[in-house]
Amino acid sequence: MVIEPRTAAPGALLRWVRQAWQLLWRGLGFWVGLVLLMCLWLSVAHRFPLLAGLLAFGTLLACILIAAQLDRAGPLRIGEVFAMLRGHARVLLPYTAGVVAVGAVVWALLLARPGVGWWNILYTSRNAMDALSSDGFTALRQIFVYPAFALGLSYFGFNIPGVTSFFQFPCMTLLGLPFREAWRLGAAGQVRNLGPLLGIGLLFVVLPVVCGVWLPFLVPVLYCFFGALCYVAFREIYLGVAENRPAASVASPAAAAAAPPAAALRRSPLSSRP
Repeated sequence: MVIEPRTAAPGALLRWVRQAWQLLWRGLGFWVGLVLLMCLWLSVAHRFPLLAGLLAFGTLLACILIAAQLDRAGPLRIGEVFAMLRGHARVLLPYTAGVVAVGAVVWALLLARPGVGWWNILYTSRNAMDALSSDGFTALRQIFVYPAFALGLSYFGFNIPGVTSFFQFPCMTLLGLPFREAWRLGAAGQVRNLGPLLGIGLLFVVLPVVCGVWLPFLVPVLYCFFGALCYVAFREIYLGVAENRPAASVASPAAAAAAPPAAALRRSPLSSRP
């Protein structure tokens, strides 16, 4: 099977949003539990921007892999999920560290306000949260404002010019492509589906702001949703699968055994250009 980026059928963005919510609903408690722990830790580690960035971006990438696992293998078991993440750790950890490091350098050189030292990447006391408010809603905003901010920046981390492209990570993990080939193939798929991908970018910017201001308790759900959204878009563009697998089929061991493994997928000629 030759993998080439396709142009998604009309109405792709709405279809992907629907499919992402369906996958999210299948494992909602599991996903939200894991991401909630991340959000709580991120609220504690917000004085360390580099560490917070690693945690937030790595969690979003992990959600992409969890969505693929849920679509292919059925109900989630915590041991199987951690085994799957360990299996992809050689890609997940360096990719996360590289993207966050490049983002930190760009911030220090181009985006930092005058008078703000470069060491603020490592530690900062600006806007530090020392104690939770006695008002419950305000306390929720204090806890989830940093995860929401980090999530809003993640789309730009997916699209650092010449370094990353939106579908690069799933191309590396789910198709087994090397870094540069995955970047070329990911960029090609992004160009061929520019309209829906700009719509995804708008969601990455608007939804974290809306939830951070009015619905802070939904910020953990957004991490799960965007991970699933990236996966279903990748699946249609690169694998030609336009719908989630039915829940009954996913739950069947025979159907799961009959599913073709990702390792059987061959590289696209587009991805082997010099």
